[in-house]
Amino acid sequence: MNQELINILLVEDNLGDAELFQDILEMSQESQIWNVTHVVRLAEALVKLDRDPVQVILLDLSLPDSQGLQTLMTLREKAPTLPIVVLTGLNDEQLAITAVREGAQDYLVKGLVSGGTITRSMFYAIERKKNEMAMESCLKQERELREIKSRFISMLSHELRNPLTTILASADLLEKLTEEFSEAKKRDMNRKIKESAGRMNKILNDLLILWHQESPEPTPVNPSWFDLPQFCQNLVAEFQIQLDNQCSPKANSIELIWVSQVKSYPVYLDLNLLEQILTNLLSNAIKYSPNGGPVQFDLMVDSNQVIFRIQDSGIGIPPCEGDRLFTSFYRATNTQGISGTGLGLSIVKNAVDVQGGKIQVNSEVAKGSTFTVTLPLMVNPLLMDPSDCSSPV
Repeated sequence: MNQELINILLVEDNLGDAELFQDILEMSQESQIWNVTHVVRLAEALVKLDRDPVQVILLDLSLPDSQGLQTLMTLREKAPTLPIVVLTGLNDEQLAITAVREGAQDYLVKGLVSGGTITRSMFYAIERKKNEMAMESCLKQERELREIKSRFISMLSHELRNPLTTILASADLLEKLTEEFSEAKKRDMNRKIKESAGRMNKILNDLLILWHQESPEPTPVNPSWFDLPQFCQNLVAEFQIQLDNQCSPKANSIELIWVSQVKSYPVYLDLNLLEQILTNLLSNAIKYSPNGGPVQFDLMVDSNQVIFRIQDSGIGIPPCEGDRLFTSFYRATNTQGISGTGLGLSIVKNAVDVQGGKIQVNSEVAKGSTFTVTLPLMVNPLLMDPSDCSSPV
């Protein structure tokens, strides 16, 4: 028999029955593993559940401040993970069935059961409750997996079909009407093909990163020395080129602002993970600013950490959705009409976490979002020989 200490909360207003029950436990072979806390009112039981550890509740349904099944239902709502054994003087078969349906693990009638029956019932109740919670956990995981699978299939069918349609249509027109198109029109269609292919490539890359994140092996961290401001400036320049090559009014109205506290600052960080973080955050800031406006990227440093802040004036994030923001395939409800996979922020969060960093979000709907990433420095940059620092590609 398991000798682990079992804390019993006895909720019983009849002092004689309470003493008899405790005597039964003392005479049982397992007496050394029981620890009984006795209360006479439901209100006292609710307070005890907040203060003390409990493994099983032995409950009388008729109390001074609560009667019948409502007593059971109140305790179930307060402590849904704890097994409850009803021990009552009411020999009512229909009530017993209803009590079990409402969550009681067992229904015992005083005077009709032996001491051994009571102790076995509590042991069995604890084990049944463990099995019930494990089953509920498995069912919850299964539902979550089905939901993720559904979102994944929906995302793939939508996000891959759109660029693929653009590529096929543009290639078909170039093949059939190439002599009728001006050179400017051909360049424009080639640009659309390249942009669509790039979008598909990013989706596939994000899925590959996600697959590595979900694998049992932890994400590897491979730091190297590089000049941080130069890397960030190069990244901003790449995004500016992409905006310059787009012909949409939105692209022309977005102003990329790069601000750094330092002109040169060698760091020892994982270049690939940092690129995942900054690329996704900058891409989102641009994507979710449909009316244009400034996108500011700030770099701040000190001797122990580096701080990146990316701020936009876009659509913002609904406050009630912040908890799911970094979940794979999840997209905020106000992103309809804007393409995306819902993978970017989950990739960012993983890349920040594996480096021991932190990410904070401040956002207001229709006014914009600010993402702040703080990464600890693995090596004090002041100890480094600057001649060893190679420029990032």
